[in-house]
Amino acid sequence: MDKSGGVIPRDWWQIPFLNRAAKERLGYATQKPELLLERIIKVSSNEGDVVLDAFCGCGTTVAVAEKLNRKWIGIDISYQAVSLILKRLEDTFGKDFTETTSKASEIKNNISIKGVPQDMASAIELANRKDDRLRKEFEKWAILTYSNNRAMINEKAGGDGGIDGIAFISEYDSNYNLIQKEVLFSVKSSKNLSPSVVRDLAGVVDREGAVAGVLITLYPMQNLEKEASRYGIYTHKLSGQEIQKIQIIAIEEMLNGARIKLPMASDVLKTAEKKHRNKQGKLYV
Repeated sequence: MDKSGGVIPRDWWQIPFLNRAAKERLGYATQKPELLLERIIKVSSNEGDVVLDAFCGCGTTVAVAEKLNRKWIGIDISYQAVSLILKRLEDTFGKDFTETTSKASEIKNNISIKGVPQDMASAIELANRKDDRLRKEFEKWAILTYSNNRAMINEKAGGDGGIDGIAFISEYDSNYNLIQKEVLFSVKSSKNLSPSVVRDLAGVVDREGAVAGVLITLYPMQNLEKEASRYGIYTHKLSGQEIQKIQIIAIEEMLNGARIKLPMASDVLKTAEKKHRNKQGKLYV
């Protein structure tokens, strides 16, 4: 040791916790600060190395490893974790995965997702699992995939009130204040469904004061389209977009790339800010 003095290195790291206003905070119960994972990854690996997190949760390790130019493998038992990680990468590196020049597109093209349905056979297998928890994973996968990872899952196994998931859109109230309105999701895996399931969903939409309902079916159900069209159109005040109040989507369509076309809250807020700023650059509503 240098006998001239100095401070002996501490045997702990002092890293601030994530306060409620922290930008990276996702509300995940066991979320760790990125600064902590950055320290761990930097001291234990080099650029190009592979980082493995076998319980990756909300994806802090994955996001930090990507920032530090490491390859990574993340594992979790729930598709919600997969969805959250994809959304986190999208928010961190850029939303538009369709732009071939974007960092986000490069990341997406290099991601391989294992253990989730890739075709109708695997979707049917997941939907028909005897384990209730695994059957719920089918609902989670269907809702989160179709909503581009922008919906919340109703975790109740029973007594869910006909609501399997909820997404939010930003809208104006009568005073031009931005508020959030709900879009409800229901998932059905039966081979035979009658128009009554559409009427039930429409009733739930009205009961909850939601703007729209999406019925995701495991099998194509053309017989439900006529009933769904009876409930009319909702016009989004901010964007002017017209959407069918009750929508039917089959898993096969989703596997072929169909995704929700709704002005989600996280996207619309950015548009609202651009349209309603005064000369001082402050948000005016």
